[in-house]
Amino acid sequence: MVLAYGLLIGSCLGGNITPIGASANVVAYGMLRRMGEPTSFVGFVKIGLPFTLAATAAASLFVWIVCT
Repeated sequence: MVLAYGLLIGSCLGGNITPIGASANVVAYGMLRRMGEPTSFVGFVKIGLPFTLAATAAASLFVWIVCT
């Protein structure tokens, strides 16, 4: 159970919050820069944080229901 939560937290935090955490984020970050939209690392984190919290909460609930 602890390992499942560790995998959940690690994949959500790295993949959704930072612009370099997932390949889709790198592509989106590059597209924003090419379009002339100034996006900083902190700005990307501010946008990604609510999605990360929602994904982590939903997945945590799922893991808790399935594993108990």
